[in-house]
Parts: sequence; C-alpha cells; structure tokens
Amino acid sequence: MRRRITAAERGAAPVDLITLPDGISEPMWRRELERWQNPRLRTLLGCLRRLEAVHESNIAILNCSPHRLTVVWSTVREVAEVLRADLVPLLAEPSPIPALDASRQAVAMSLGHLEATLLAQIDAFPNDAPARQEHELRRFLCVAVGQVHAFLQDSFGSLMAADPRGTHDADYYLSKEFPRDVEESEWLYASVLALDAEFRQIERERRQLFPGFLERTAGSQRIPDPAEWAEMASFLRRLGTDFAARLRTILLLRAIRLTELELLSHHATEVPITCRVMLELYESGRQAVNALAFARAVPSAGEVGHRMAFLVDATLSARLLPHARALDDSLRDLGAFIPIWRQGVSQRRALAFRGPRRLDPPPGGEDDAPPLTT
Repeated sequence: MRRRITAAERGAAPVDLITLPDGISEPMWRRELERWQNPRLRTLLGCLRRLEAVHESNIAILNCSPHRLTVVWSTVREVAEVLRADLVPLLAEPSPIPALDASRQAVAMSLGHLEATLLAQIDAFPNDAPARQEHELRRFLCVAVGQVHAFLQDSFGSLMAADPRGTHDADYYLSKEFPRDVEESEWLYASVLALDAEFRQIERERRQLFPGFLERTAGSQRIPDPAEWAEMASFLRRLGTDFAARLRTILLLRAIRLTELELLSHHATEVPITCRVMLELYESGRQAVNALAFARAVPSAGEVGHRMAFLVDATLSARLLPHARALDDSLRDLGAFIPIWRQGVSQRRALAFRGPRRLDPPPGGEDDAPPLTT
C-alpha cells in the first residue's frame, strides 16, 4: 500500500501530498532527491536553457555570420561536454522507485545512443571547424541542434513524469514547447498548400509556353519576335518575383527539414536568376538584331550586313536556349517535388497529434509544475 508523506511530517509547513511506493521511506526519497533526481533535472534544464539560445531555424544556421556560427558550435560542444561529464554519472545510480528507475534506464539508453552517434560526430570536428569546415559544419549543426534539443526535452519530461512529486504525464512537461511546434507545423502546412495551389497555375502555363518555345527557338535559330515573346516575358517576371519570394519566405520557417531546405534553397536561388538572365538576354539580343536590320538597309552594308544579322540572331538564340531548358527542368523538378512534400508535411502534422496530449495548463496555471525541491 502506498504511503503519502507530507512536509508537515518533517516539521515543515504542509505542502501537496507526495505518493511514495511501498517500502520507500521518506528519508530514502530525500536521499534520492538530493543526490540524484534534482541534480539530473537541473542538469537537463541547464542544457536546455543553453541550447535554446541557439535553437534556430535551419536557414538561420546555414546563413548566419561566422561569429554566430562559432557561438552555435561552442554552445553545442558545451552541452555535449555537460551531458558526458555531469549527466552520465547522475544516470548511473539505480533508483529504489520502480517508475523512476525505468525512466532513468530509458534516458541512459537514449544518451548512450546519442553518444555513439551524434556526440561522436561532434568529436570528429576540430575545435576550429567554423573556419576550416564551415559548410560541412553548418549542415551538421542543423541536425545536431534539433537532435540534442529533442533528447533534452524528452528526457526531462520522462524523469519528471516518474517523479513522485509529479501530478502530470510526460506530455505536460513538454506542453510549453508542443504548442509552438504544432503552430509551426500548421503554418508550414498552410504555406505549402498555398505554394502548391500557386504552382499548379505555373505548371499549366509552363506546359503551354515552353514546349513550343523550345522547339521553335531550336529549329529556327532565331530569337522570338516581340509578339511571341510577350507572353513568355510576363511569365518570367511573375515567376522571378512573386513565386521566388514565396519560396524564400517558406525557407525561413522553423519546421522545414534540412533536405527540403537544401532543395528549395537551390530553386529559390536559381529560378529568379535564370528568369532575369533570359529577360536581359532577349532584350539585348532584340536590340542588336534590330540595329543590324536597320544597318542592313544601307546600300553599302550589302551582303555583309545580312550575314552579320543572321549570325547575331543565331548566336543569341543559341545562348537563350540552354537557360530556357534549365528553367523548364527546374519547374519540372518542383512540379514533382511539391505534391510529395505537401503529403509529407501533412503526415508530420498528423503525427504531432497522435496519442493523448494534454495542452491545457492545470488549475494553478501554466507554470504550476512540481518544483525541483520538496
């Protein structure tokens, strides 16, 4: 039969009742609390606070200043050292409380896996990695910060839920982070839906414009006349401004994953550049061809002017063609990727709500979690 120990039994002011398992005395719990449980929780919370200062979006890590990169790298290394030096010994001692000991073993196992994988990778980087291996380090930190943060959160929630002082399950102790994650996932999902809807129209226009444009330009070896080019120019301007801006906005969202970020970042950079190159190349080419056509009317120009005009026209069309094909390929890639991405984000969003989640704070308020001392 479980006993309920109050602080009044220890000569202190009455506080909430603490339920201890059979065979566990209050002195045993006090020793466990002071030597192991509270230090474990404080270590996890301290690491969480350190890591929160650099827990940023992937795009921020990939594009931050060298100084900021050094700060992120130093913080991750500090947290790794604290986990090894402080948390590992605090997880070594078995607990007489069965639920707490099961949680301790689970956290120790997770930390062991983290040591064999992520922490070992941290060791593989030199101390001056921000200067010597900057690109590789940025990609690694995008993964490392998220994984270490998830371990710290899950471990704290598990240990606190098994604590006799706890009145909530592990999800409650993650509840402050959970609504933010849900909100970010929801916003990413809404953004991808809007992107998908916009790209459907872009894809329809691409199918109407590009096959004929590529075939005519390759066959005639001439740049299109202004009437034929007008529709393509309008499409390129909208693609290079509005659509590219939407892509760049999505890149800033925290919920986007690294592989998605890298693929979209490439297209968000290349698509507007290619659009601009095509527009400027055509305008320059049209001006040159028009000037040569005018010169060709001068009797002294004769056959030389005609041949020069033909050569310039053919050369500019040949320069325009590979850019048009590259843009067509990029749009095809996006057309294949965006529906799959939308489905993946939808599945991740659904997983966020799987299982019972307790989002409402207890009657005492959001911060009414059990203290670290009793």
